[in-house]
Amino acid sequence: MKTLEPAHFFLFFVGAAFLWVAGDFLLVKLSQFFTSRLASRKWRDCHLCGKRYAEKPRLKLSSCPDCEALNHKKGHRRLG
Repeated sequence: MKTLEPAHFFLFFVGAAFLWVAGDFLLVKLSQFFTSRLASRKWRDCHLCGKRYAEKPRLKLSSCPDCEALNHKKGHRRLG
């Protein structure tokens, strides 16, 4: 059986650690993306007063409970 030289073992160890950190970073970023996406479906920000309120996901137009301003869903073409 062939043994690894110390230099090859060190390079393997450093490469494995780098891949572990890169994979963990990628999983955290994906988790944050999907969490924020789900939160944006449940909550809406008022464009006038800035309050965040619970919203039904199917509504394209809703009114803020505080200032009663009409708020469009994100991605609406009139928002600019």
